[in-house]
Amino acid sequence: MMPARMPTLNETNVVHLLRRTEFVARPDRVAALLGAASFEAAVDDVLAVPANPGTCQFTREANWERGQELVHYWIDRMAYDSPRPIQERMALFWHGHFVSSMDKVGKAELMREQIDLWRHHGLGNVRHLAVTMSTQVAMLRYLDNNDNRRTSPNQNFGRELMELFLLGVGNYTEADVEACSAAWTGHTDDWETGAYEWRGGEPGRADWQNRNSNWHDYSRKRFLGQTINTDNSFEGGRTHGAETILTMLGNGVVPIGPNAGRPSREVVAEFLSRKLWTFFAGTTIPSGVLAALRDALVNSDFAVRPWLRALLLRDEFYATDVRQGLLRSPVEYIVAMLVTTGLRSPDATPTWLMDGMGQALLYPPNVSGWRHNGYYVSASAFGDRTAAARQMMWRVLDRYWGDDGDGSVRLVGGVVPAQDLIDGIWQMSAGARPAAKRAIVDQLIDASRIDLDVAGSNTRSSLYAFADQAQPWELVYVVGLLLMSPEMHVL
Repeated sequence: MMPARMPTLNETNVVHLLRRTEFVARPDRVAALLGAASFEAAVDDVLAVPANPGTCQFTREANWERGQELVHYWIDRMAYDSPRPIQERMALFWHGHFVSSMDKVGKAELMREQIDLWRHHGLGNVRHLAVTMSTQVAMLRYLDNNDNRRTSPNQNFGRELMELFLLGVGNYTEADVEACSAAWTGHTDDWETGAYEWRGGEPGRADWQNRNSNWHDYSRKRFLGQTINTDNSFEGGRTHGAETILTMLGNGVVPIGPNAGRPSREVVAEFLSRKLWTFFAGTTIPSGVLAALRDALVNSDFAVRPWLRALLLRDEFYATDVRQGLLRSPVEYIVAMLVTTGLRSPDATPTWLMDGMGQALLYPPNVSGWRHNGYYVSASAFGDRTAAARQMMWRVLDRYWGDDGDGSVRLVGGVVPAQDLIDGIWQMSAGARPAAKRAIVDQLIDASRIDLDVAGSNTRSSLYAFADQAQPWELVYVVGLLLMSPEMHVL
């Protein structure tokens, strides 16, 4: 088999790489990566995330306000505060894969714990992520495993762990569901405090039949063709559930369906690779890419970084259909608008509109998470996108007519010298020539980091037509028009 062709280190590919990994292609980052020794070095730079990305510090008392603080903190990390935003984008991927939702979990602290798992370890190892999230109280509550006991099994988590999180539909039997669910009995929580509790009930102890300590099923089980749960000690019972994940990512064998007889680790790797490609590329994954990503994940023992690196180094990822084939999700759209305007999330993010747009952080729609592209296309969703862009524009205009408290006016974030731009607008006469007004439009377009020179686009000419007829002070409305332009919605 011929080795895959390496992408060319050029501006088009670097801009695409940054937009898909860091939300927007910031000019300084484009310049830095274009100076890399190779495309591999550029990708390694993108993946060089900090070991400790921090955590949201709550300052409010009310739970819903703490949830808002967490959302704003995370969005600002995506837009501004992370030196390598791929760390936050991978966290967004895992948030939509190993799903929990605030409306059922109930406590912002528990959602913060789970989001921080994705943020701190999202480029670590799938095995660690899956085992850890399984006993976090957010997941125990969301999929009802906090009420899973040997005398009254609850199969919700055990089934979804295989169907939606790791193996995929049709690759296990009902007997596997029963064995998996039984293995996870005994993990629960204290509803008032949100603390994790293990109610294993050590066999042989005098009180092990007590209602508070007899939840776990210590029996040996057959799961994906393997015998698991052979350690019947108290601590062994605590790790029985994790053995189901180790088996799926290890020596398990798919028992039924088109994949019957295949190692379960390969099926898991393909299932996850399809989701990773969809998240980053937005198109149907080519068969050769699927095989390469599967092998990268299996051969690295389910380490995430080499798996994602393999995707970012595939020449197919830089093909025209991929570069033009992914609609920004609502979160990605909000982040891009913040970077364009220079606003911070607590000042401008319309969280109340994000659900209508199709993606509210902390509130995935169901256990299958968010889908992509067409999932976000509807009249109502784009109505809320337009409302969000309008809100951003008015926040910019607030600063245009006023100041930031220090006498400076900030129109756009960090690219255009905002005060010079404002002064230039004010110094224009009412009869300013179109060329002068169009120059202002061009500066605003440059600040937006969107490409208006793609084939078939008439956005730039439409903005010129607006500027030709506008009074000079009306030119700031170009910001709103840019935020609502078709190109702003494409990642």
